[in-house]
Amino acid sequence: MHAVRHTFGSGFRIGSTFKIHRMPIDYSKYPANWLSEIRPRIMKRAESKCEECGLEHQSTVYSVKLTLKDEDGRYKLRSIWFRDIRDANRENTEWRDIKPVKVILTIAHLDHDESNHEVTDDRLKALCQACHCRYDAKEKWRRITNKEF
Repeated sequence: MHAVRHTFGSGFRIGSTFKIHRMPIDYSKYPANWLSEIRPRIMKRAESKCEECGLEHQSTVYSVKLTLKDEDGRYKLRSIWFRDIRDANRENTEWRDIKPVKVILTIAHLDHDESNHEVTDDRLKALCQACHCRYDAKEKWRRITNKEF
């Protein structure tokens, strides 16, 4: 089985087309050469694959909501990504919808500081939307609770 243990996705199907949710990006905070030099350089280093889970940029995975037991013994509904539709069908014992998700790589700032124009490549990482959201979750929660947004 080729499951990718992500707990959320950001694409879903409407009819036979994808609706892609883009991460909100304010490029005015980034260096002027972000899109022309920095992003392509990090994508090349990563070989257009997520540097956490290995999913390829613009590939399709299949999301199924499954009821899973967490580490505290509670059952929770989680979206699990599968690389192969056959694996998604086999694991879909609850007969929920299987949704295709388009994998979109973004560049994560490991220091969570988009305005750091002196950032070095070792402080940047190409991540799929699920890995990027997971990486940023604690920092986003900190900013929300401290009203720093």
